[in-house]
Amino acid sequence: MMNEVKESLRSVEQKYRLFQQQQFTFIAALEHCRENAHDKIRPVSSIGQVQSYTEHHCGNSTDRRVLLMFLDICTELGKLCQHFEALHSGTPVTNDLLEKCKTLVSQSNDLSSLRAEYPHDMVNHLSCHEARNHYGGVGAT
Repeated sequence: MMNEVKESLRSVEQKYRLFQQQQFTFIAALEHCRENAHDKIRPVSSIGQVQSYTEHHCGNSTDRRVLLMFLDICTELGKLCQHFEALHSGTPVTNDLLEKCKTLVSQSNDLSSLRAEYPHDMVNHLSCHEARNHYGGVGAT
């Protein structure tokens, strides 16, 4: 079971590294979907909302690919939480951390208030506009 968890964690890390390189494509894909959905006022605030955009308002294969990459990472993180839960009875501290992780990857959790802590090496690559308006929550505000 522990080897399975290690392999799952490695897989998520690899997918995340690839996704990091696609952050501008991801933001653009969300914007395209919001335009297609005529939903430019409401911020993208949950994984479920990204799922809905992908299923109902995604107009091209590039957008679909990067949105599915994001959703796949979220699904894998949810599975990883389940593996950790099954593996370790935990302490109050680790149980609290696991609950926070499960909440974060929940389809309905409001992610709009999440922000990267500074200094964060990715923020340094963004323009002021992108950092202020896009680098928080799911990606587009």
